[in-house]
Amino acid sequence: MNKNMQLILLLSGLLWGCGSDNDPSPSTSPSSSPSTLSPDITSSEPEAPPRQKNETPATTPPGNIRIEDGPERITLRTDYGHVEIKRAPLSMSFYDGNGNKVLSSDRQQPPVPLLLRTPLPSRLLGGWTEIMPEAPALYAPFTFVVGDQLNLQFPATFWVGNMLASASTGVEFRLTNVQGVSVDGNQLSLDVGTSDPSGRKARVTIKADENSSFHVSVKVNHFLREVPLISASFDSRPDEAFRGFGGRRNKINQRNEAFLNWAEEFSQTPEELEPLIGDTFGDHYQFPSGPQGAYYIQSLFVSDQGYGFMLDRDELSHWRMASDRSDAWRVEVAGSELDFLVVPGNQKQVVSRLSGINGRHRVPPRWSLGPMLSETIQEFTDTPENYTEKVKESLDQIEALELPVTAFAFEGWVGTKKTGAFDDIIQRLRAQNIKPITYYRGFVGQAEDELEEPEVYQQALSRGYVTRHESGLPYLFGSPLMGGIAALIDFTNPQAVEWWKERIKKGLEEGSEGFMQDFGEQVQVDMVFHDGSSGIAMHNRNAELFHQATREAFDEFVADNPDREPWFFVRFGNSGRKGSAHYESASWPGDNTADWSRASGLGSVIPDMLNRSVGGAYGFVTEIGGYIDTLGSVDSELLIRWANHASLMPVFRQHGGPVNGTPMPWRFDDPEVVEHYRAAMNRHIAAQPLIYHLWQEALATGIPITRPLWLEYPNDPEAGRQEQQFMLGPNVLVAPVVSPGTDGRDVYFPRGCWQHPETKETVLGPQTKFILAAVNELPYFFNCGTEPFPVPGGGF
Repeated sequence: MNKNMQLILLLSGLLWGCGSDNDPSPSTSPSSSPSTLSPDITSSEPEAPPRQKNETPATTPPGNIRIEDGPERITLRTDYGHVEIKRAPLSMSFYDGNGNKVLSSDRQQPPVPLLLRTPLPSRLLGGWTEIMPEAPALYAPFTFVVGDQLNLQFPATFWVGNMLASASTGVEFRLTNVQGVSVDGNQLSLDVGTSDPSGRKARVTIKADENSSFHVSVKVNHFLREVPLISASFDSRPDEAFRGFGGRRNKINQRNEAFLNWAEEFSQTPEELEPLIGDTFGDHYQFPSGPQGAYYIQSLFVSDQGYGFMLDRDELSHWRMASDRSDAWRVEVAGSELDFLVVPGNQKQVVSRLSGINGRHRVPPRWSLGPMLSETIQEFTDTPENYTEKVKESLDQIEALELPVTAFAFEGWVGTKKTGAFDDIIQRLRAQNIKPITYYRGFVGQAEDELEEPEVYQQALSRGYVTRHESGLPYLFGSPLMGGIAALIDFTNPQAVEWWKERIKKGLEEGSEGFMQDFGEQVQVDMVFHDGSSGIAMHNRNAELFHQATREAFDEFVADNPDREPWFFVRFGNSGRKGSAHYESASWPGDNTADWSRASGLGSVIPDMLNRSVGGAYGFVTEIGGYIDTLGSVDSELLIRWANHASLMPVFRQHGGPVNGTPMPWRFDDPEVVEHYRAAMNRHIAAQPLIYHLWQEALATGIPITRPLWLEYPNDPEAGRQEQQFMLGPNVLVAPVVSPGTDGRDVYFPRGCWQHPETKETVLGPQTKFILAAVNELPYFFNCGTEPFPVPGGGF
C-alpha cells in the first residue's frame, strides 16, 4: 500500500471517529512624488470625518448607456467601456473606455455538448490535491450541472463548519445560442438555449451597474432535476495575475491555484502535522483547509490585464485560476443562479471601484491606533481567580514600566465578574487612560467558561434565537472551544438581532470601549435559518449579518452617548454589495500559530494583510506572538521580530495562546525584551499620524493603508513578486524579517532613492540588497527627500 493511500485510510478513520509607476486613481489619492510625504506629519493632525459620514461613500450610478442590437452581436455601451455579446454561440467580451478588450469568454473548446461529472471532489481532506485530482470541467462561457452535490463538513471539532469534502456529480451542459433579446432600461435580457436535451432554457441579463461596472446574471430554469452547480469561464493570458480574494495566506497571486470560497477555521501547520504526514505537503500547508484556506474571504480579485471581478453571490464557490488549463479561469457556484460584476480599469481604479461596492473599513477612534495588549485565557488551566490575578499583574507592570499602552483586552471578562473584580479593573484601566476591550462570539455555548455569561445559552435556545434543523429543533453542535454543546445565533431573526444588540449595548454601558468579535464560521450546510435560507447560502453571508448587528448596536449607543467612540474587530468576513467590511471597524488574521511558519505563523501575516486590503478590509489588526501555541511558548526572538513586523501596520495588537499563556514582554528573563518591545511600540506611535491620515484617504478612495508593491509599481515585474514586503502609503517601504536566526534579509527596492530613517543607509533602486537587521531592528525606508516620522520614542 502506498503512502498516500495509507494517509487517506488513516485520516478517514479519524474523521469518522470525530463525527513609482503609479496608475492614476479615479479620485484623490496619496501623492507618489518623492519630494513630499503625504501627509506632512510635522503639521497638525487631520480631523476625522464626521461620524455620521464615516462609512464607504455612496457608489456612482451608471450614465449615458446605449444598446445596439445587431444580427450577430449585441453591444451595451457606456462612457467607461462596453460589453459585446455574440449570439451564436453565446459569448461575451468586456472592453474599457479606450476600446481595449480586457476580458472575454470566447473559448468553447472542446465544443462538446456535455461532460460527465465524476464524483471527484473540489476539496478532499483539507485541499490535498496531491492525493486526488480535481474533477474535470467543461470550459465554455456558461455551464451547469444536472445532478447532485455532496458537501461534508466537520460536525464536532475545533473546525466546526469547515468543508471536509465538496463534490458535484451528474452531467454538465453548456449554454448555447441566444434565442431572444429584450431591453428594459439599461438592462439586456437574453433567452438562451442549452445543450440539455430535455429542453431546459436559461435567462442571461447584462446591465451597466454602479461604480463603472457591468453586471451579468445567469439563471438556469429548474426542470425535472435540480441544478446544483453553475459556472462561468473566461480566457486568460499566460502571464495574467489574479490578486485579492481576501485573507489568503498562501501567496498574493492566485494564478495556478484552485480553491473554495468558504470561510473556515484553520491553524495546523506542517510542523504540527509532521508526526502524522511528514513533509508531504510543504511549508505553506495548513490543516484542514489546505494552503488556500481563509477566515476572511472575498469573492473578488484584481487582474493586471485591465479589469476586476466580483462574484455577487454568497453560496459556496469554487475557483480555478488557470489551475487545470493555462489559457482560462473559471468560477463555479452552488445552485442554479450566477451573478457577477466586471469592472474595467487600471489596478488602482479597480481597487477603488470594487471596494466602493463591497464596503470599506471606516476611520477608527484614535485610541484604537495605539499599542494594545491582551491577556488571553489559558483554556485548560485558568480559573476566574488566577485569571483575575494575571490581569491585575499586567496592569501593575504596564504602570511600573510606563509602557505606552492605549488599550487592554481581557478576553476572560466573565471570569473577572465571577470574582467581583470586573468593575475595579474597568476603573483602573480608565485611571491609567487605557481603553478596556472585552470579547463576544457568534455562537452560544452550554459549557460554562470565562468568555460568556452563563445565562446566554439558555436564553438563546428558549427564545428561538438559534439556527434549526428542518424538523424545527435547535441545531446543536460540538463547541469549537473543545467542550460542551453550542448553537449558532440566527441573525436573520429580527428578535435575535435585537437581543444581540441589547447584549452589546449592555457591555458598552458596563465600561467596555471595544470588543473582539469572534467566530461565526460554524454554519452547517443543512442548517435552516429564520428567513428560510439554507446553510449553503448563509455560511459566508453570516459574516455580513453578524457584523451589521453589532454596528447597529454601536450606532444606537453612540446616538445616546455622543462622547463615546466604541470599536470592534472581527476575524470572519465576506464580500458582497455592502459586504462585511462595510460594517466592521477592523479585522484580525484569525488564529495565527505562535511560530515562524509560512503557513499560518509570522510568515503568513503580510500576504494575508495585503490580499484583504485591496478589497476594502485594510483595517488590519495584528496578532503579535500568535495564538495557537501547542508546540511551545513564544521565545523572545519571535516576539520582538513580530512586534517590529507589526509596528508599521494599521493596528498594533499583541496576543497570547490558550496553552502557554500570554507572552507579555516582562515575562521573559531578559530585561532587554521590554525595551525592544517598547521601541516597537514607540515606532508605531510615531507612525500613527500617517496611518490615521492614510485611513481617512482609504475610506474616501479605497486605496489601502498598507499596499502590495504591485499596486504602487504596476509596471515592475519584480515588485509584483514581493510577498514579504509592503508599502505604508506611497513613500514608506517596509520589509520585516520573518525568519529565525538571521541578521537581516534581502529587500527589493523599486526604482528611486530610499533611505532608512534610523541608520541613514541609502539605496538606489531598482535592485535587491541584503539589509542587516538585528533582532530589535526593522528594515524600513522612506523615499529620499520625504520627511520621516519622528525617531521612535516620541509621544502619542
